Amino acid sequence: MARYADYQKAVRNTLWAWADRIHPDQLDGGTRQGRPPVLAREFESRNVLVPPDGARAVDIRAAIPQEQRHHWFRSLQSSQALAQSVFGAIRAFDRLDLLQNLSDGCGRPAFYENARGWTLGFEHEMRCLGEGKGRRTSVDVLLSGPERRIAVECKFAEPAFGTCSRPRLRPGDPAWPKQHCDENYRLQRGRQSRCALAEIGIRYWDYLPALFDWPSDRDHRPCPFGTVYQLARNALAATVSPNGDLNPTGGHVLVLYDARNPAFHGKGEAERQWAAALAACRVPGLLRRASWQSLMSAMAEAPELRWLVDGVHGKYGLA
Repeated sequence: MARYADYQKAVRNTLWAWADRIHPDQLDGGTRQGRPPVLAREFESRNVLVPPDGARAVDIRAAIPQEQRHHWFRSLQSSQALAQSVFGAIRAFDRLDLLQNLSDGCGRPAFYENARGWTLGFEHEMRCLGEGKGRRTSVDVLLSGPERRIAVECKFAEPAFGTCSRPRLRPGDPAWPKQHCDENYRLQRGRQSRCALAEIGIRYWDYLPALFDWPSDRDHRPCPFGTVYQLARNALAATVSPNGDLNPTGGHVLVLYDARNPAFHGKGEAERQWAAALAACRVPGLLRRASWQSLMSAMAEAPELRWLVDGVHGKYGLA
């Protein structure tokens, strides 16, 4: 944890230096100790990097509607704001071709070999998994091609990927009596389904066994899905069509991460989750990852995006 704490401190120092220079009168007035700078609510759109070109700046800032912004979007450490800045610029300047030049850690295309026919969208919600409004699987960035989809999961200074919330339910929570889970995939608490989420009609386990080596008709102790929940849901977003049809080879997940973040190396928690998902994955190439630093190198090939590369380096320390 010491290495992660040092990394987190360095990131916050960089963000505070940026805030002092760019947002001196736009912060929320909170303490500087132990947290990143946070913009006041009226200035939250300023957390997105934009070019001098006014029309394109408007397009980039509007890429994610306010109602789809994360709770901590105003934090300068927000990975959603980073994703909007970078991919909003790629879309606004029509430079999807730059993503052709990037490889994942295994030498495969991180995105695609040819940008022709691809489109880019933000915060895409899955509507065929029975999740219900407010808890639907949402993809940070979804690239849709003629025959494939790429679900892009954008991380920055996070220590881990998201996990299933059902084991974290506590007495007093309205969902506790029927949905609490002891972290094992087994019949419990009088339910008819081994998964508490399947019991309320959520269809993850209709598809997961086709993508991961997790049979749904037997117990798992512990549940293999719970600890890699976010990664596996992204895999569903890449391979399950809007009408609920599964095509295991019809897309892939791409995780973007900060190469400096110790959580994604060695014994880091995000690395452990990644290794577990990868070991269970039944579809070659379904899970891919690349660093923000490598993506910024690709962006540097476009002179019209120099402002973006410089801004990402200055604000986040990514280069």
